[in-house]
Amino acid sequence: MVQAGTHAQQDGFTPEPAATGSSRRPLSPLVGRDDEVARLRAQILARDTQVLTLTGPAGVGKTRLATVLADDVVSAFRDGGCYLDLEDQRQDLAGAVRAALCGDGPAADGDPPLTDLDFLLVLDCGSRPTGEVAELVADLAGRAPRLCVLTVATQVLGVYGERRIQLDPLAVPGSAGATGPLAEVASVRLLVQRTRAVRPGFKLTEENRDAVAQLCVRLDGLPLALELAAARLKVSSPRALLEELDRSCGALRGTAADTMSRHLSVYEAVEHSWAVLDPDCRALLRRLAVFASSFDGAQAAEVLGLSVYEARSALEEFVDRSLLLPREQPDGSIRFRMLRTSRAYAVEQLADEGALESVRNRHAAHVLRRARATLPRLSGPGQAATLARLALGHHDTLAALGHLVHVGDGDGAGELAATTLPYWLVRGEVREAAARLSAACAAGVTTGRVRAALRAALGETRLLGGRYLEAREDLRVALAQYQADGDRAGAVAVRELLARLAHAQGDLTGAQALLSDVVAEYRELSDAHGVASATGRLAEVCRDLGDTPAAVQYGQDAVLRFEEIGDARRAALGKLVLAGMLAEGEVTASADRMARQALLVLRDLGDLPALACALHVCADLLVRRHGRATGAWERAARLLAAAGVLEEGAGGLPVRLPESARQGLLSQAGQRLGEAAFDEHSRSGARLSAHEAVALALAPLAPPPSAPQAPPAADTLTRREQEVAALVAEGLTNREVARRLGTAEWTAVNILRKVMRKLDCTSRVQVANRVLSARATADGDLGAASGLPRVV
Repeated sequence: MVQAGTHAQQDGFTPEPAATGSSRRPLSPLVGRDDEVARLRAQILARDTQVLTLTGPAGVGKTRLATVLADDVVSAFRDGGCYLDLEDQRQDLAGAVRAALCGDGPAADGDPPLTDLDFLLVLDCGSRPTGEVAELVADLAGRAPRLCVLTVATQVLGVYGERRIQLDPLAVPGSAGATGPLAEVASVRLLVQRTRAVRPGFKLTEENRDAVAQLCVRLDGLPLALELAAARLKVSSPRALLEELDRSCGALRGTAADTMSRHLSVYEAVEHSWAVLDPDCRALLRRLAVFASSFDGAQAAEVLGLSVYEARSALEEFVDRSLLLPREQPDGSIRFRMLRTSRAYAVEQLADEGALESVRNRHAAHVLRRARATLPRLSGPGQAATLARLALGHHDTLAALGHLVHVGDGDGAGELAATTLPYWLVRGEVREAAARLSAACAAGVTTGRVRAALRAALGETRLLGGRYLEAREDLRVALAQYQADGDRAGAVAVRELLARLAHAQGDLTGAQALLSDVVAEYRELSDAHGVASATGRLAEVCRDLGDTPAAVQYGQDAVLRFEEIGDARRAALGKLVLAGMLAEGEVTASADRMARQALLVLRDLGDLPALACALHVCADLLVRRHGRATGAWERAARLLAAAGVLEEGAGGLPVRLPESARQGLLSQAGQRLGEAAFDEHSRSGARLSAHEAVALALAPLAPPPSAPQAPPAADTLTRREQEVAALVAEGLTNREVARRLGTAEWTAVNILRKVMRKLDCTSRVQVANRVLSARATADGDLGAASGLPRVV
């Protein structure tokens, strides 16, 4: 439909200004597109590109954005502009465009002179094939150098000089583009706004916020899907709608009252987009739906059974038609993803064809091959890049594992789960990993090698989770299988786990003897990583036995070995153990430096369980160095609470921290701060994210406000002596004074002796009386009355 046009004269073609308009003009505010409108406005007004094509998946809101944009920029064109909805111009495209450019003038019957035309032409292609449009646009651009053509379509025109503008779905909770509170995330804003149109009292609450966030993620932030979901929320809760969508995304249907889109259901929009493909391309696209997350070209080729060249050609077509969304990675590579709504549609199609299981089998085989090739790199150089690759494929690993369990392929499921365990532990998924490994066991494992690896992995997760009896049985079965198979490497790895189990159960001498044997056997097998690992565990055992010199020697040896291998994560964990041991003696700059280095490495790796260990060690070092400062104890309380949250979420820690020291630190913090202040700072720390907790641990401690000091004199008390005297006056014992101040008991005793000499007191009672007398006569100024020395 031609909304507005210019009027031209036969001679010279001097068009009059015209307005722009559209029958699809938005009747509600455009949500979450401010950045896109601003960017497109700048590109159009720059006038350095004649042909721009706004593309994106069906239902993403291209038409709505284009109408808003056209209204915003049309005044910058001398001769105005026109919005053409080509969905209604099925017969004579050229005539419709001619009429738009010439209006009712006589040139409408022929080709108008366009040389001086300064005009904005918006062509909304709808479901119309773009071939004819491309030919017309190329002709117009060549004849009208001041004409700007904005095409709205699901695919590019393929015209030389065309600039593509990709419109992605709205940001969803948890994505890179979603910052700030949940209510401000674009997809959530749209869902809430449209729900309030049919259910005025609707709002985000503590009870529904998680379900609303999951809805937005499940629907990919696609505006059409969100609008249709909002209409359903008139008589449904977000949680109930999620459960309905679990059964089928086809449940999202609506009427013209629910959306301004041409499509009244999500599946209708998907079918419309896919209809332009030939049958072979549709079949390839359906098979790509087996990927649960993003994938690259090589992965697509492997699952599709194509050459890399053939796969690349198919991917290019799918991207051109907005059926796959590309995203550049930090290393410059490109990955592709299919929207969940499209994926659900394709999976239903595969199931109807009876092809779903075979496609999933091929996908599972691909995931297992990738796991075998990738997971060993976690113990060597390039850990950060390896973890990033594993994170990208995490959902595909879970999908493949679920499929293998479902079809009863216990060997495939067992191998995949056991191979992936190290990555799951870094993610802090001890409990989840145990459940996945148990499911693989239940699927029926027939191969001895896989059975041994699976039971060893299950034993490790149960060890970390504190289920020691079950862990022992798993490890016993694994060891027997490895020994029966003559697999020395597997058997010694299980014996290392048995030593860790003995350590956890308090059998320190047994753990020490077993680890010594394990180290020797690793050396015989020339397993450098195994030697480093068992040596590091020996350091922990010797520390708990009280043999600090041996523990430090083993710890330093392990760190050096891990650094030589390139295992930055295990080296960082070793440094944490060393820093903790040095802190038990005299805190040195070396201990603090090692703890900080480890903290940074583990933060960059995203190792949440290890970060919990690091925060514990940093809190301990902090109060040992600054124990007389209240601010140090306040920060320590926050760090310990943040570490506790991480540990609880992970289900276990990768290195053992002395339980007595951990509990003692918490107790000291509570005594030093008092119950109310300790609880307040603990609650604050529990709300910190992992990155916020790391930033807090690394931040310099602000110095306490300094009180005016008197000139030094022989008869003065130091500030530390004043603190001891005040605590003695409260009736605390020497041990309690030491705990309150975060120092050793003998140090507190020596300070008290100095106080007694300076005050000429012969007992603790006399010290207490002098302090209380000073407070009574001078409102607490210890140095101002009763002959009590000044405080400096």
